[in-house]
Amino acid sequence: MNTSEELSELIDEATETMWGPELSAVLDKALGLAQEQGDEAGEYRVRLLMGNNAQMTGDTDALLTNFAWCLAKHDEDPVRFPNEPDAGSDLMWQFKWMVGVLGGDPQFSTEQIQAVLGDMEEHYQRANLGLSGVAMARFEAAFHNGHLEEARQAFDKLTATDRDEYSHCDACVRSVAMDYHFRTGAVELGLKEFTALMEGGFTCGEEPENAISQAIVPLLRGENHQDLLSLHMRSYREARDNADNIGIIANHVAFCAVTGNEARGLAMAERHLAWLAHDPLAHRSHLNFLSALGVLLEKVIAAGHGEVPVRGSESALLNAFFGRRESVLSAAQLAPMCWAAADALAAEFDARNGNDWHAQHVANRRAMISESHDFPLSAESFHSTAPRQIQEPRTSEEWRSRALDLGSVGHFDAALAAYAQGVANTEDARELAALHHAAISIHAHLPGEDHVVALREAVALRAAALREAGDDVMAGLTERASELLALPESEETNQAKLLLINSELDTPSPHPEAQYMLSSVLGGILIGTGELEAARATLEGMENAIAVWEAGPWHSSEHALLRARARHAGLMLQLCGQEQDAAGASEWLEKGIELETSVVGKASLLAMRSRVYIQTRENEKALVDADAATELLLSVGARDAALQTIQLSAGILMDLGRTGELRALLRFGIQQALIAEAPVVVGLSYTLAQDLVEYGSHEEAIELIDETLRSTAVDIGDHDRGELYDLLGSAMRNSGELGGALSAWTMGLQHFTANGEVSRVAELHLAIGATYQEAGHFEPAVEHSRAALAALTSADEDQQIDPQSLVAAQMQLAGALSMADDAGALEAIEAAKTLAQQVDSPFQSAEIYLIRATHLFRSGDVDGAVAQALQGSSAFEKLDGAQQQTAWALLQAAHMLDNATRYDDAIALYKQVIDSLAEDLQGQEVIRHQLADCLESAGRTAEAASVRAEAEAGRKRQ
Repeated sequence: MNTSEELSELIDEATETMWGPELSAVLDKALGLAQEQGDEAGEYRVRLLMGNNAQMTGDTDALLTNFAWCLAKHDEDPVRFPNEPDAGSDLMWQFKWMVGVLGGDPQFSTEQIQAVLGDMEEHYQRANLGLSGVAMARFEAAFHNGHLEEARQAFDKLTATDRDEYSHCDACVRSVAMDYHFRTGAVELGLKEFTALMEGGFTCGEEPENAISQAIVPLLRGENHQDLLSLHMRSYREARDNADNIGIIANHVAFCAVTGNEARGLAMAERHLAWLAHDPLAHRSHLNFLSALGVLLEKVIAAGHGEVPVRGSESALLNAFFGRRESVLSAAQLAPMCWAAADALAAEFDARNGNDWHAQHVANRRAMISESHDFPLSAESFHSTAPRQIQEPRTSEEWRSRALDLGSVGHFDAALAAYAQGVANTEDARELAALHHAAISIHAHLPGEDHVVALREAVALRAAALREAGDDVMAGLTERASELLALPESEETNQAKLLLINSELDTPSPHPEAQYMLSSVLGGILIGTGELEAARATLEGMENAIAVWEAGPWHSSEHALLRARARHAGLMLQLCGQEQDAAGASEWLEKGIELETSVVGKASLLAMRSRVYIQTRENEKALVDADAATELLLSVGARDAALQTIQLSAGILMDLGRTGELRALLRFGIQQALIAEAPVVVGLSYTLAQDLVEYGSHEEAIELIDETLRSTAVDIGDHDRGELYDLLGSAMRNSGELGGALSAWTMGLQHFTANGEVSRVAELHLAIGATYQEAGHFEPAVEHSRAALAALTSADEDQQIDPQSLVAAQMQLAGALSMADDAGALEAIEAAKTLAQQVDSPFQSAEIYLIRATHLFRSGDVDGAVAQALQGSSAFEKLDGAQQQTAWALLQAAHMLDNATRYDDAIALYKQVIDSLAEDLQGQEVIRHQLADCLESAGRTAEAASVRAEAEAGRKRQ
């Protein structure tokens, strides 16, 4: 039967869809339709595509099932079920995967593996196909299962077999050969294969990231550290999204272990630990990961961090490897479990293969425990992501404080639980009254009728407790006022509160606690409304009430009085701030820090003092306070608030230039933000990545930005995504990944366009254009320069375009047209000059002379070019802070004359440049060598030697 149009469309869609979950969904739908229609030929086509997808995503069971079905149908009727029904769907190609799949799980016997090899060869011969693929399969089967003599013979046969259309690709052949050489002790041959693979630019589905992961430890041991960091980062970045790459991840985990990067390795292992459960038939990969994790955890323990929890280790999905577990395991607990699981798998493999090949692999990994190389990869460190532990409250007062602290940071459920715990721990009426007062405050800040009811219940309970304690005055005030006074401030509630407070104060009461409570609320309202004189008078009355309360027989605890004094100090601090009384504010800030009993309140005051120290440039003191505030906030789980003080500390460390501490703190902040699912994670990640790029750690920055963009923990808006992609592009360009940079900037363009940010759109077009121009691709350079110019000129007036950005776009377009030998280059240069004059931008006007100079020189007009360069130098000389540009313009003129073999004129200009760089010894050294080269070209060898001697003497003085 003919395949239906609907099924054909689904198959076409599948062939154009990237492998992964989306493709699986399309194929599942297509399979169901084919089976419903009874179309076996269509089902055959679908199942071949399902096999391809299964191979790429690491679903071994699906691969075996679909391959077996398709092979049976093909053998039944090769015409109806051809080897290659669609481009990219090839049954005989899939045959090459079968041997590796069976060999990777010890439940499949050696006889089954050999039978598949024989069946593969028979099918290839029957189909008149070349046997290179069969030879490769026989070699891999022998090598990976430790039959080394067979592997040697098979490798010789493979290298002697002509390549054909079913040969493995160059990347795969070289990668396997490299691994074979490494595992059999021929390290130099392995490195030679690796070099050939990388220099040849060979790629495949998992190459070169797989080959890199295998080569980085041999490269490390050979002290071949050049590009080692970028290789590690690149390979991990390419492998991290596919669970089928667990073996690649394992190699990177082991690499981190032996290079002293235990924290990075642990973060990596945690990120991918669940992949152990992804493919239950991929036991060789599991063995690799378990042994690598064993090495890493031993290193973590040796570094003194055995207590560090391994996140994800509690998952029931890992029961097959670690047995049943009640909770998250520490590194010290998990390490022996990894070795036990690895040893068990190795024993199963070796029992099947009749050798100790896999046991030797585990032994080699164990030997790495004593191997160490000092090779830092990133700034990651062992910061615990759990809240700082403090002593659990023991008294009702401590539970009351904990409840209020938790409520103040929005953790209302935990706050109410602390309140309940405090109530359960005491029968003292006054202590119960204080606890119920905390409950009133918490419920007042929660929406919903349930909380209104709960608030009123707390009011009744507090009043009853006060009466039981013999305090009828406070009990009555509680019933009349507590509900209203506890409500959050607003214009409406403040009016009601003022009426109530004035009414209560008009009724003389000798009870100082009542006076204190009413004055406290009144003082806060008056400060907020700017009635400062009345506020000061109220706070004086509040202070008197506290003094009477403290002196009289009111049966109050010292804690209650301390809270009252702290509240008074806080209000006085606010008042002095409103009055702009710096000395008074400083005095009350110190008193507040001394008196404050609330953890969150004290942290807030410490953060405030930290900011004061920043203003007075006492950064070391500021850092101490900011860090202390963070510790306090984390001690009650107030991560969102702690993230603000972490940012405060980060700014201080940045000002102090303490880069290492800054990076460690930012990484810790990112961990906390991810746990809290706080949007600030984007800003923290950007700040860290920006610092990494600034100091040349481009690969680490790329990895961090990539992680941030992939994160699902928080929503990232178009502006922030645009900024991240812009920074990613810069990092990739600086690391030499120009293609990646262009892709990143293109993504950034999409987000800035969606957000209507014309200036940023133009900037990214210019970055893309400049990159194309540097790479010699002038047509797209011109295209993006024009796009930048068009974006800026079409902007609305309210978008406030910087006029100089318009000049910059026109200048870049002029330069690109010149490099492209476009006839419109001079016109574009003149347009740039006019624009620069219109917006009064003398610096850009001077730069335009150099653009015209370059254009004229390339056109053959040396005199005109030199004249323009000299005019540019003169223009720069008139500007403040443009000494380097002045010298560069002179140097450009010298280079032009030098290249035109007008050596005497060039020599004179080189000397001028040297004189102009009197403060730059390194620059003088460089130019002296250029001058010496010019002198030699002019035949003035003695002078050249003298100038080189001056350059060498200058180098020694640096």
